[in-house]
Amino acid sequence: MKSQTANREMDTYFSLLTPEQKKSVLSLIKSFLKSDKRITRRQYNAEIDAAEKRIERGEFFTQEEVKKKLDKW
Repeated sequence: MKSQTANREMDTYFSLLTPEQKKSVLSLIKSFLKSDKRITRRQYNAEIDAAEKRIERGEFFTQEEVKKKLDKW
């Protein structure tokens, strides 16, 4: 796949996502870009704490909800 084609496809699909989905995709992309860097235990614990807070606020999808969303695609 040519780079320009991939870029156009990314732009097209990204524009269709909800704000929450965009955050998720950006987080995934960022994880690829820094995948060769190790994080500190402090950073790891901070990420776990942040994730737990998101869960407490109800900012998550259940497996059943994800399956339903995927079925609509």
